[in-house]
Amino acid sequence: MVSTKDIAKGLEKFGLTKDQALIYLTLVQYGELRIQDISNSTNIPRSSVYESLKNLYGLGLVEKIIDHKFIRIKAYPIGSLRHNLNEKSLRLQTLMNELNDLEKSISNLPDTTSLPSTTVRYYKGLSAGRQLFWNTLNAKSTVYVYSSYGRSKFVGKKFYKDFVSESIDREIKEMVLINPTDKAIRLIKRDTGSPLARTKIKDLRYLSEENLLIKGETFIYNNIFAQINLSVGEINGFEVESNGFSEMQRSIFKTLWQNAKPISLLLS
Repeated sequence: MVSTKDIAKGLEKFGLTKDQALIYLTLVQYGELRIQDISNSTNIPRSSVYESLKNLYGLGLVEKIIDHKFIRIKAYPIGSLRHNLNEKSLRLQTLMNELNDLEKSISNLPDTTSLPSTTVRYYKGLSAGRQLFWNTLNAKSTVYVYSSYGRSKFVGKKFYKDFVSESIDREIKEMVLINPTDKAIRLIKRDTGSPLARTKIKDLRYLSEENLLIKGETFIYNNIFAQINLSVGEINGFEVESNGFSEMQRSIFKTLWQNAKPISLLLS
């Protein structure tokens, strides 16, 4: 049987403090109560009860009943929170759409900076690592990738699903070279066709580790060469923005691609 304490902890997940949860549950159990009665039943000072009720009013969980003598407080059903949650969900979706619009608008601003011919940017930590992945969505043509596979484990499945979804919306195409490790083959079989798969089978080829040892993730797109090291304890990487360097690396990739074998040969 679920205890009152467990229910109170559940209420705290929806933004209630311990005092607010206790006051709400007291009203549910005892019905309409005056402020002093609430204070007596919960051992919460009267002044603190007033403060707690302000938030409960805002959440739509309680109402004030006024008659000719007293003010009493009544609890609404907990389902009343759904209205607030729906409003927050709609607001969040609106902000996500606005963020996408802002991102596109900012990317279309004229570039008046005078950058050197080569720029290097370093990334460290989970958020920075995710940003490095997200930057590949700016690719104007094919993204060439060396991958050790299993990205979502390190950057988070929710983020990676959003990343894949956005890649599909932007029609990002990538060609990926991998080493045919047991882990990589297993993940390809598991994720193909799922929200975790950005690469089509026909765009996956492999080379043995003896011919090319692949560690982490490497992306070549536009005039960018990006590399990221993924591990449980540390995520770090860098981007090199250079026309000449990226062109050379793209040429190397295409040569290796011609010598690589389709991954489909290992999936039957």
